[in-house]
Amino acid sequence: FHFLGDWESFSREWCYGYGNAVVVKPDLLGAYLRREGLMLRRLKGDVLTELAPKRRLVQEIDWDDALYRELMKPVAGQLRLLRATDDPSRRAIIEDAICQRQRQATGAAKAPFVAAFVKALVESGEKVLLMGHHHAVMDTYKQELKHYKPGFITGRETISAKADAVERFMSGKTDVLCISLRAASGLNLQRATCVVFGELDWSPAVHSQAEDRAHRIGQTRAVNICKLVVRNSIEEKIIALQERKKAVFEALITDS
Repeated sequence: FHFLGDWESFSREWCYGYGNAVVVKPDLLGAYLRREGLMLRRLKGDVLTELAPKRRLVQEIDWDDALYRELMKPVAGQLRLLRATDDPSRRAIIEDAICQRQRQATGAAKAPFVAAFVKALVESGEKVLLMGHHHAVMDTYKQELKHYKPGFITGRETISAKADAVERFMSGKTDVLCISLRAASGLNLQRATCVVFGELDWSPAVHSQAEDRAHRIGQTRAVNICKLVVRNSIEEKIIALQERKKAVFEALITDS
């Protein structure tokens, strides 16, 4: 307790100044924590040496540009509000709202193309976990993939419906299970051979947890991880930020 001092002293010594949460040199802080014995961490690869590898792919995908433009129309008013204010907190709120609208519009505009990608995978014999975020996007997946009778775990289902979706996928009654990115914890879905991200989250930890629904004890095959990204969209920024966050995490936590 308080080994690193209070918040003021920690942010002053290790970050970019008081109240700033960004560590200046995470590699030095990580080395300090390990040297003082404050962390014990075992890597998954060290513990589960027999586990098959992950294979990652970032794949560009098409989208419905007209639908995207239609869904983004409400942003015009928000942009006018943004230009009219200099208040930092107010600007942050407006920018966040615009960002959320961009994510949702992008997910909806590419949803039919994501479904087509998943169809091709299933037809080639893959067992797919399809990750999304917005309910409207999930509804499109349900319509486009209805032939395959997919299961859904989106946070809208009852506990029994969630259990039934897992059972149907694991027993082979369906080869597609659609899961909300932030509803993926605690699921054991080793039958899956491919995890497809139809939408993206800002946090790489959320993606890692979603991937590990398939990459668990009992998995005997390599797991293919596919991130479907629209060119020149907010998703390219999300991918770049994920990589920066992962780099900081690795420097802070690992010896490499």
